[in-house]
Amino acid sequence: MITMTSYGLQPGHSLAVHSFRLNDPAEWLILHAEHSENIWLQLVVRDAEGQIRMQYLTKGLEQTLVLCADPGRSTCGSVAGQLPQGEWTVQVYGMKPGAAATYTLTIQTGLGAPDSEGTLPPVGKHQWTGPVNSGSAMSYQNYPWDRVAAVEPRWYSGDFHMHTRLTDGKQTPAELTAQAAGQGLDFMVITEHNFLTTGWPETELLVIPGVEVTSSKGHFNILGIREWIEWFGSGSQPVYETVEGMASILQAAREQGAVCSMNHPELVPWEWQHDVRLDAFNTIEIWNDPTYPDNVAATEKALQLWDVLWANGVMLWGIGGSDTHNLPHESYEPDGPPSVAGDPRTCVWSEELSVQGIMSAIRQGQVYVTRGPELDPYVTAGEHVFRPGERVFWAEERIPSEVEPTQSVVCHLGIRSVPAGASIRWIVDGLTVSESKVESDHDNSEDFLRFSHEINWLDEGLHWVRAEVRDSEGRLLAFTNPVYQGEAVPTLATWGELKQKLELGAAAAAR
Repeated sequence: MITMTSYGLQPGHSLAVHSFRLNDPAEWLILHAEHSENIWLQLVVRDAEGQIRMQYLTKGLEQTLVLCADPGRSTCGSVAGQLPQGEWTVQVYGMKPGAAATYTLTIQTGLGAPDSEGTLPPVGKHQWTGPVNSGSAMSYQNYPWDRVAAVEPRWYSGDFHMHTRLTDGKQTPAELTAQAAGQGLDFMVITEHNFLTTGWPETELLVIPGVEVTSSKGHFNILGIREWIEWFGSGSQPVYETVEGMASILQAAREQGAVCSMNHPELVPWEWQHDVRLDAFNTIEIWNDPTYPDNVAATEKALQLWDVLWANGVMLWGIGGSDTHNLPHESYEPDGPPSVAGDPRTCVWSEELSVQGIMSAIRQGQVYVTRGPELDPYVTAGEHVFRPGERVFWAEERIPSEVEPTQSVVCHLGIRSVPAGASIRWIVDGLTVSESKVESDHDNSEDFLRFSHEINWLDEGLHWVRAEVRDSEGRLLAFTNPVYQGEAVPTLATWGELKQKLELGAAAAAR
């Protein structure tokens, strides 16, 4: 047994490294963590070959983690396999400014069956990570990247932002999967804080690997990540705490073919602050967990920010995420609605239900986000039909052409499962130009209520139209991504330039 106690983790985002030697052959390793402070401690255990073998985020809870050759007995977040002899390390990251951390780590090793089952669920039936190889990063080489769960061009609904007990969520992977299936989702993306999920239980849902890179200056999701990126590092603070470090993580994620999505950009205190390039992102999380009280205002600010981005030629596509953490019956407010998977859900038009299909579609903005209403959004220009994310053209060839000043487009929105008193708003170039009311409840499983609005784009610049659905009190129920015409010429390059633009706009409006 090896016990390591440290009192040296200072307030703020800081790092401590402990080491221990595995001198004798071992078939299992158990790490027991005790921590009394209400502070995030992220634990990363690396073996004698430098490979990540265990990951865990603790928030003051006593936990026992298990690592062995059997993924059915190894704790989630671990990489099951043989345990090489030599010097191992435990990296401990503190993640709450203003509080010092005290903790105790106890490590046991042995032969045969592990002495404990651990306090967290196992890796799962399907281990996504492959064999541990010296000098290589942890990767999803066993993940079924070519799996096609369905072949049918349609709207597939899913959730791009979810947490389990591996970090600060309260549900096991099996419980979260059951909830997502009960909500009628087709896919889900697992986005733990700074950790890679290493496996998953059996399910018919498409479960996509992701991670939420979590810093004190903002969070972003890497959707469809394939390999570990060194966002911790070995310095006095994690890589993700600097602008240069965050930019390098974004670049590495894009090089893997993953989608980078800025999370809850206006939700204080987790709002985005890193002054990185805007084109480092593919998407932006406009709508985050509507049941969290502060997200009502944060979502409205994100919608305004989104319009400013588009007005300045920065075509980031909007998505949503439940950011689910709680148990199904829990609410953030007394007698409030529960925070559950798929609220809101992001609907993606794809030719098939696969990682490649979903990732390709969100890169192109073929998305709408909803808390309930089912939408059929499209735009017609002559004989052509365009879904959200597509560029309007009038020529017979499927290539963009210059706009004729006399030509118009017609915006269409089919909708069902919508309450009486709801309104359909058409937003053109960032301004609401038309609004239609829903006169009665409509929950017919076959027929859509149909609304339309005609617009004219009288020059060749960048123009766009999107739709919002709001209830009788003006609360957001759904929104679509834009359909657009023209060429985007960005006039903003960085997040700092965008925030300055927003501040100038707010100051002008106040005068």
